[in-house]
Amino acid sequence: MKNDVITIDITDLTFEGFGVGRHDGKVIFVADTAVGDRCEVLVMKELKSHSFARLLNVIEPSKDRITPDCEVCRKCGGCSFRHISYDAELELKKRTVKEAFSRIGGFEVKVNDTVFDNADGYRNKVQYPFAVDGNCATFGYYARRSHRIVEHDECKLQDLIFTEIAEFCGKVCDELGIPAYDENNGFGILRHAVMRKNRKGEILLCLVVAKKDKKLEILAEHLKRKFDSIIGIHINVNKKRDNVIFGEETFKIWGEDVLNDTLCEKIFELSPRAFYQVNAVMAEKLYLHAKSLIPKKEDGNIILDLYCGAGTIGLCVASERDKLCGVEIIEPAVENAKRNALLNGRNEENTLFVCGDASVGVEECKNKFGSPDTIIVDPPRKGLDRAVIETVVNANPERVLYISCDVATLARDCAIFAEFGYKTDEATPFDLFPRTGHVETVVCLSRQTQK
Repeated sequence: MKNDVITIDITDLTFEGFGVGRHDGKVIFVADTAVGDRCEVLVMKELKSHSFARLLNVIEPSKDRITPDCEVCRKCGGCSFRHISYDAELELKKRTVKEAFSRIGGFEVKVNDTVFDNADGYRNKVQYPFAVDGNCATFGYYARRSHRIVEHDECKLQDLIFTEIAEFCGKVCDELGIPAYDENNGFGILRHAVMRKNRKGEILLCLVVAKKDKKLEILAEHLKRKFDSIIGIHINVNKKRDNVIFGEETFKIWGEDVLNDTLCEKIFELSPRAFYQVNAVMAEKLYLHAKSLIPKKEDGNIILDLYCGAGTIGLCVASERDKLCGVEIIEPAVENAKRNALLNGRNEENTLFVCGDASVGVEECKNKFGSPDTIIVDPPRKGLDRAVIETVVNANPERVLYISCDVATLARDCAIFAEFGYKTDEATPFDLFPRTGHVETVVCLSRQTQK
């Protein structure tokens, strides 16, 4: 079957942007196709259970198909859905959430329409890898499933200023003799340019390098003179030959230590490595929705925020009357959360952030404020370990707010919560990453029985 040219109908779409069809009973994955396409494809790779094919010709186009507005989107690994309408993308994400609960969770749940805002220009952070092209530094985003850099002049998902800074940075590095890093042999200096922009347009820039070099100070001088929007430049040193962007050492070379931004009318200090949602407008919508799921109490709620990071979710959700306890395993993030709490008028009487795991958080919350009414979990993609779920349900909260970046692990975990008497009321998808194969989902799990 490999190298065969076949005709297939696309009946589904994966989050990676692969259309799904069948030929002789075998599943075929084809990039850059849409549900409803009839296509002529070339089989490139054949496996036991499925095959991958390359699109040759669209014989009959889907009603969802559109002409991409980016010249490199078929090469770049950033956007999965630039070839379909945004309405189709939103419906796909809703359907995927619903099917995950049915197929993985084993139960049906009401799924609300996908909440959305602008599909372009939403990213407030970029991480540009640099590489060697001849004798010059080049930058861009990685091609699908590779570390081959796809160059571009602009990206529809972000502000043009990010591209301009990266381009200027590479040009000055070439002039100063600061070589870009070569992943193949480990030679070179400049590995990544990581930038975050706040709503005022201020930018904090962090250059990730393989080793320190005095010329980096000259580079910083050029950058700060060229771009008024840059308020601070930091250096991160990563000597390891791996795929992790940041190394352990970060230091300021010029300007501000942190970037301040606002979310839900709260102020947050952001260090170069701090976690922060890349789509502030949609993050606000998500957090306000989460807040609406917590009934108001005259004497306030006791809220426990697991995986709290820099305290963003808890501080946005908790009212002045609520008691808030946050727990996070990364100590610098806990210190950021404490500082952010003070910036937003909270104090030791109503707020506690601790470093530790879920069990530590539950005990610290009980000791300080009493048993939590609401527990918020926002875990990484792997979801919650069963031990963490048991810790949560043993705390006997009235509700659990689960915010997930992976609907498969969310559905799996909600099924486990159901074993302990917590019912999933409904699910709401939030499109924090338009045109990509990612969706955030919020569910409220309500306790059905009193212990």
